[in-house]
Amino acid sequence: MALQANWDDLRLLLAVSRRGSFLQAGQLLGIAASTVSRRLTQLEVALGEPLVERGVEGCWLTSRGQSLVDVALAAEAGLRRQAAADLSGVQAALCGNVLVSAGEGFSSCVLEAARRFTALYPACSVELLVTADFHKVARGVADIALRTSHLGEPSLIYRPVGRLAYGVFADAGYLKRFPGLTLATADSIGLLPPLDMLPQIRAAKAAGLDRAPISVNSFVAQLEAVRRGMGVAVMPRILAKGLSELFPDLELPDMEVYLVTRPQALKQAHIKYFFAILEPLLLETLSVETVDDYRLGTSLFSPPSR
Repeated sequence: MALQANWDDLRLLLAVSRRGSFLQAGQLLGIAASTVSRRLTQLEVALGEPLVERGVEGCWLTSRGQSLVDVALAAEAGLRRQAAADLSGVQAALCGNVLVSAGEGFSSCVLEAARRFTALYPACSVELLVTADFHKVARGVADIALRTSHLGEPSLIYRPVGRLAYGVFADAGYLKRFPGLTLATADSIGLLPPLDMLPQIRAAKAAGLDRAPISVNSFVAQLEAVRRGMGVAVMPRILAKGLSELFPDLELPDMEVYLVTRPQALKQAHIKYFFAILEPLLLETLSVETVDDYRLGTSLFSPPSR
């Protein structure tokens, strides 16, 4: 067959092979699931044979699709070797400091990116400002910020890196002590202002979850209190490892997570390279949709602007 797939085609097929669905593949690559499906369908038509079998619970590769994935893996390895060779001179010369602003729950992810970045570029450094406040990226207070609100600043680049789905969770010990809990009777581990203005918290309060004998100004403290069996709390599902979800019919809004920077900042090589490490790490972390895989270990959200 004369027609061959290019790298853009191969990387789509490789992502589907690794994730098992168009949705997960799209999240990995930062594109819509419909785009993944459409482009692979176009490739199948061009090649004249199916590459992916679609099913209700996901998708899987045909024998032809698997053979192309083998080609994709070889191409990926070659690209990595070429990139390593191209960067060898950059690694020795690159220097500079990257200032990152993020809510406390993002610290593990940012620190992992910092570890990888500084290992590659020993002359560079990373400063992480763990804060509930939004630093003014437009004014250069931070080079890169993680946000859960799009403030619409036209001078900034907003990259969506995933969505957080929320629920109400409690420890098994708390549920044993207080069987038959309702929204009106459950003790909530509340958040102090301005954290209590998160849309998920407002929705839960509107539904009746407003008894808060204990309130904190830290998401880490909130999670610890729930694990100690002190009450229930609204939190992302991907972080509720070992906890029981209550009131599954309660509808709580998702939250979009954005990686924010300035175009001028990305013109600086050290910031550009750190951004390139952090973005895929966040995409992979936030693409987890089950409660069996927790990569950050603390709360992943930061409050919206007041």
